[in-house]
Amino acid sequence: MKQFLILALLFISFSTHAQKYQGDSWAKVKASGKGTLTIVYYEQPGLIYLENGKMKGMCVDIISDFAEFVEKTYGKKVEIKYAGEETVFTDFLKIVQNTKDILGVTNVTITEERKKIFKFTPPFLSNPLVLLTHKNAPNIESYGDINTQLKGYTAEIIAGSTHVKRIEQIKKQHAPALKVEYVENGPGILKDISANPKIFTILDFTEYVDAVRKSLPVKKQKLDLGDAENLAYVMSKQSDWEEPWNAFLTDAYRKSSRYRKIIVDNLGATFLGIVK
Repeated sequence: MKQFLILALLFISFSTHAQKYQGDSWAKVKASGKGTLTIVYYEQPGLIYLENGKMKGMCVDIISDFAEFVEKTYGKKVEIKYAGEETVFTDFLKIVQNTKDILGVTNVTITEERKKIFKFTPPFLSNPLVLLTHKNAPNIESYGDINTQLKGYTAEIIAGSTHVKRIEQIKKQHAPALKVEYVENGPGILKDISANPKIFTILDFTEYVDAVRKSLPVKKQKLDLGDAENLAYVMSKQSDWEEPWNAFLTDAYRKSSRYRKIIVDNLGATFLGIVK
């Protein structure tokens, strides 16, 4: 009986999401001359967020440019519909994976593993990872320092993110006694670090930018976590929207003055120095 109730609740949950997130296929838009691109998002400061009833951020500006491009290039009218926010990253990914004609928008890293279950647009941003601690934590300049200087600390990591693999590698190779906790989102981690100096994390540089803007008591450590990650918008394997996205989100667009202005407006001029 208990298992039946659990399955029933899961079915109701997926049915609710299916009703909430419904959009048009690219094939339908091409055939009818117009249609809706439905978006589900996971809030990411500077990239996509709701403020005073209006969607804002770098991704919102890029998607607006995309709609204009489609109308100019294909002669098709695309209405952008921000259907809802998912506050848990793993839930966000599951909904995108299981819903045909929607676009998932946040800081999703392109990986070979994810390519097996998702389609991606071309990258919209190259984003470094950073190790963040409370401002009063000792300085960390090597992986070995995590085992010594951060002994007794807890690492909080967003569940389902690429940061999970990074912290697991660090734990295995450099800090076997490290305690790791997996949480739902970045803002929650930054709140925890602000309140507890014994917590640290790995986050995207964009999230660090937001922490600085909010004057949170966090510090970016000098530890090099490797190459920047390519971020893209994500679709289910059943989606056919990759055609117009591949035509729009090109290297030429990412080198344009318009794209650079979008970065400055949403992430600040200092971010331009790390854009590739």
